[in-house]
Amino acid sequence: MTSALTRLGCITSLVAPIIGIVVYPRANWLFAFPLLGIALIVVSVVTHKQLTPIQVAERAEHLLNGTYGEWDVDDYEHLNPKNEQLKALWRRTMGIGGLPEGWARLDNEAKSRMREVIAEMKRLPTPTS
Repeated sequence: MTSALTRLGCITSLVAPIIGIVVYPRANWLFAFPLLGIALIVVSVVTHKQLTPIQVAERAEHLLNGTYGEWDVDDYEHLNPKNEQLKALWRRTMGIGGLPEGWARLDNEAKSRMREVIAEMKRLPTPTS
């Protein structure tokens, strides 16, 4: 939901001024859409929920197994968890495996170390909100 709001906000911010320039004399109200787009982005950022350690670990497992979707690599690279312990483990996965798109091709030793870090992630307490 959050990423959909962000995308909608970005598209609105880009398309509305173009339409406004074409139709400008009769439709000054179209310039309100960029403000709406900015508002959607702000709402998206404010309402963004952090992933739990288990969710981060599951994402890492999918990347390690090579069973990931279209945006999973970019999403994992840009997680930046707020929990310091989880952030340290997330950084360790990036340090061991490098860029996530190459994790499925790691040697067995690196995959084993990666699985140990993923197991540590799963053992972290889940924050309550």
